[in-house]
Amino acid sequence: MGSLSVREKSRLEALLGMESGYVLQFSNASFERFIKDVCGIDIYKGKGYEEYVSKANKLRQIWSNESDVVVGNLINALMDKYIDCKKQTNEFHLHDEHDVNEMRIVADRLLENAIKLDIPMQKEVTLKTLQEDINNALSRNQPTLVLDRLHTFSTIFLRKICKQYEITVVDNKGKNLPLHSLAGMLKKHYEQNPVFDSEFVPLAIQNIIVLFDRFNTIRNEQSYAHDNTILCNIESEFVVRSMINIISFIDSIERYRKINSAPPASEGIEIENEDLPF
Repeated sequence: MGSLSVREKSRLEALLGMESGYVLQFSNASFERFIKDVCGIDIYKGKGYEEYVSKANKLRQIWSNESDVVVGNLINALMDKYIDCKKQTNEFHLHDEHDVNEMRIVADRLLENAIKLDIPMQKEVTLKTLQEDINNALSRNQPTLVLDRLHTFSTIFLRKICKQYEITVVDNKGKNLPLHSLAGMLKKHYEQNPVFDSEFVPLAIQNIIVLFDRFNTIRNEQSYAHDNTILCNIESEFVVRSMINIISFIDSIERYRKINSAPPASEGIEIENEDLPF
């Protein structure tokens, strides 16, 4: 559910001209397409939106029913549309810019809760493309679309790390190891080359192997990878959040190790440690 305050809703309604029942210059058809493109919601036939009401009330329904991420992205898109409408009639003035900026701040606050694969952008083309696709789908609050891509990203990502340490990534028949097996191989490497200061983290990584195994099952049986019955949004979001946290943690481990294994800096050069994950 979107967490807009009463004041924020009032400001948006005034900007968008909603007191008349309309929203900007949208027709029913153009508003339907706009909401579908931005939010992935069918505002006339989608679940919870079947009741025929004005466009303004449809928008109020979205504010009440959808997540902060969906509402935040929608506000930004509506502000873009507002600017376009104003500029078409040469009526975009300084006070309009102030109002738009105020609503952008509201949108940014809502989007702070967005799930994101927030690790440094990968240079390898396949990983970079997958990372962009994952974050684009997450920005539209579509975690079900992420399950398959995130599984592929995780597998390639772990395989890449294993290869850096010359850890085998294939079985005795030459077939690529599955995701949970790669995690198991990496865990053994961490045990043989200690990097952790607590007993908690190695135990957590042991449990991660089980989670990756279950993630394999979800990818194969409950994602768009095949003609499956798709996992519901709530569970998909939880799975995606969990897997992203794991991948982000492993990425932090690797960056931490690289920083701490680097040659000492030349005298007089200060190294900032603000970005270290530990």
